[in-house]
Amino acid sequence: MSRVSAAPAARNGLSPLAVAAGVAAIALLVRLLYVQFFSTPMPFWDQWDGEGATALQPWLNGTLQWSTLLTPHNEHRILPTRLVALLSYLFTGQWNNVYEARISAVVFCFIPAMLVWYALRDAATARGRTLLVAFALLMSILPFSWQNFLVGFQSQFYFLILSSVVAVGLVARHHQSIPALLAAIALSVLAATTMASGMLTSIAVGITCVVACMCLPGRRAPALCATVVLAVLAVFAYRAIPVIDSHGMLRAQSLGELLLAATYTLAWPVRSNWGVVVVWLPSALMITRMLLRRQASRTDVVMAGLCIWTALQGLAIAYGRGHETHVPASRYTELFVPGLFGTAWFALQLWGLLPPSRMRAAARTAVVLFSLVVVVAPLTQVGKDFRRIRTFAADCRLQQENAIRYLVTGDPAALDVGEFELPYPDAAKLKAQLDDPRLRKILPVKLDAPGTVTH
Repeated sequence: MSRVSAAPAARNGLSPLAVAAGVAAIALLVRLLYVQFFSTPMPFWDQWDGEGATALQPWLNGTLQWSTLLTPHNEHRILPTRLVALLSYLFTGQWNNVYEARISAVVFCFIPAMLVWYALRDAATARGRTLLVAFALLMSILPFSWQNFLVGFQSQFYFLILSSVVAVGLVARHHQSIPALLAAIALSVLAATTMASGMLTSIAVGITCVVACMCLPGRRAPALCATVVLAVLAVFAYRAIPVIDSHGMLRAQSLGELLLAATYTLAWPVRSNWGVVVVWLPSALMITRMLLRRQASRTDVVMAGLCIWTALQGLAIAYGRGHETHVPASRYTELFVPGLFGTAWFALQLWGLLPPSRMRAAARTAVVLFSLVVVVAPLTQVGKDFRRIRTFAADCRLQQENAIRYLVTGDPAALDVGEFELPYPDAAKLKAQLDDPRLRKILPVKLDAPGTVTH
């Protein structure tokens, strides 16, 4: 059984918690800078029906109920995102995408902090510790997920990832503790209210419970009972997902198409499906070894759980969008970060595992290839990502100007433009919401007098 080592933290004078807090601070600062320079205040696309029609308008009309907040948005139930919109309005008096994006950045910063904190509690060497911290920071500051951090509505991804990372950590480190298991079950329920794929959190947490029972000492009954509860929760959450007939054409149409899409999806950040082997080989080898030996540290189990969770998310994306495209869209990419971090943990272990031999050379080659692809691949996309960000920001400014022109003039012709030139693609529905006097008052523009507007 591996032992927890606090030596690196002691030598450097920083506790794992202090390092994790530093990572959170840096991640938050960078995300806030992205929002400051590239985000726009006007609500964007899904916010109009996902927040405006189902949270803010009912609140302003005095008709809001909890059941309304749980109303599906396409296949998703987005309770935390709607609560963010309401809280942002209550504290600022505005329905402002920039404010929501800042809140989203705050939620996000806890994700790399938790990953680092988990890893440093069992870090074996100072060098390994530094590499893991650097990797977490790299994944936090690169703009590959720009769709998420510029639109506050996308906070659903961060609530999903954070609740799942914490739930996996709880059952992996405290599989004998009933309070920890109950907290993990509650977090799994929360995950199911963030997005449709949140139902997979209960499956991943349940599998982590089983792995903990296999590889860690102590009582097994609490974790196994929790696994049964999580399985029931997964079934219930799955049955509650609405079926959108028009989305059927986007799904993988056969097992072969699903498997092909999965190899592309799980190869991220590589954009070719051959990358799936390089990206996942270190964790596949070490988790298999861990299960065969039935021996692991608690952090090994945490990282295995994160890899399992990410693999399930990748399969869900491959199924849901397998017929449409193979390379995952920007908004999905952050779902792969917990699994990549877990694989980085196992890659560091694999590096020093074997005595000098051909097998050791092959293992280290696999580690080097993994390190190269997960660092170089997203770095090579930075230029393209920034071009996409600037284009998106320019489009959003145009959309905002068109909406303001209608607010100022009241002329429906102001909305008679292309769907990508409006903050919501349906001009008639957008007009109906802009005509709502209560909603108009909380938009992030103020009409001072006819023909004038202030932000």
